[in-house]
Amino acid sequence: MLGALLGFGAPVGANTLDTVVRKAHEAGQFDGVVLVGRDDAVVYRRAIGPADRIAQQPHTAGESWRWLSISEQVAAVLVLQDVERGRLSLDGTLSQYLPDFGNAAIGRITLRQLLQHTAGLANPDDAAVDERGVPTFYRANGESTNAKAMLATCAGTPKSAPGARYEANTCDYLVLAAVLERANDTRYAQLVAKRIAQPLKLASLSLLAPNGMPTRTGVIGHNSEGAREAPYDTGRYGAAGALHGTLEDLWRFDRALMDYVLVSKPAAATMWTGNPRLGNAALGAFAYVAQPKHCTAPVGIVERRSEIGGIHAINLMVPERNTALIAFSNTARTDWGQISQGSGLLHDLLDGALCVDDLSAPAKPKTKAKRGKR
Repeated sequence: MLGALLGFGAPVGANTLDTVVRKAHEAGQFDGVVLVGRDDAVVYRRAIGPADRIAQQPHTAGESWRWLSISEQVAAVLVLQDVERGRLSLDGTLSQYLPDFGNAAIGRITLRQLLQHTAGLANPDDAAVDERGVPTFYRANGESTNAKAMLATCAGTPKSAPGARYEANTCDYLVLAAVLERANDTRYAQLVAKRIAQPLKLASLSLLAPNGMPTRTGVIGHNSEGAREAPYDTGRYGAAGALHGTLEDLWRFDRALMDYVLVSKPAAATMWTGNPRLGNAALGAFAYVAQPKHCTAPVGIVERRSEIGGIHAINLMVPERNTALIAFSNTARTDWGQISQGSGLLHDLLDGALCVDDLSAPAKPKTKAKRGKR
């Protein structure tokens, strides 16, 4: 059964975006929700396909999704907030902030290296996998795991010297969460609530706790054969991937970032400076310049994508245009492609959301917003 296609408001580039979404769905490559926010409003939202293939439930607006590695953008904001307050330094080391964690080599790792995934820590993704292909660190085995036990894995023999190379690693953000907790004498979940969710009124946003049970919160992912994803304990991703909430609340987070409500403009610029040597890795995301085919000029892009289990997610911001493109799919067949290649699902979505509008009228200039309390 094909899920419902829902439209809301007065879409920007609606025909183009609808065509892209429909074609991807009909090709079996997209089941989920697409949202475009510009300035102060959501200007486009579409839901298509089944949220649960077995129960034959269609996707709807307002669903809760696991944010996966987009969670790292939230952690990066919390770190930069403490940098601005003088509690932390991006080039401060773990020997300063977590002196009892790991050995002397680990102690030389900086917060910047953790944020950019160049710390070289032991990686739990390298662990043996169970019969469903889930690394043992994340498997739903009925055993609850506390933060101390998870950090013990991260304190193992490092894979490489700090700063040597980029490698996505859950441990980097588990350790960052421990640094934030020590610096603020507050649990990480409470920091997310007090400094992100509550000020921005993100009612859906929360952090899943590791409990040894299969994740039941939010939309169910499906593998490439259409079966439900293998059971795993999302809470064990911690600050690296255990947040969940709606796309609407993710847009509100993006909007607050682009309006410099959560951090100052200089701090945001620091977060959004990609390192070409590291594949344009920035802090908690990737940042680069590209020109989709219908744009009249290149644009600066801040992108975070992730896939865990059967969920594929994209959070993409164009700060100079005060625009965000968010897309979540619950089929492992989704392939976003690369914007730089001038084709593919993500390129075509961004082209329709951002550039088709360029052909008829310029974007509204961004207005300066006052920073709110954190």
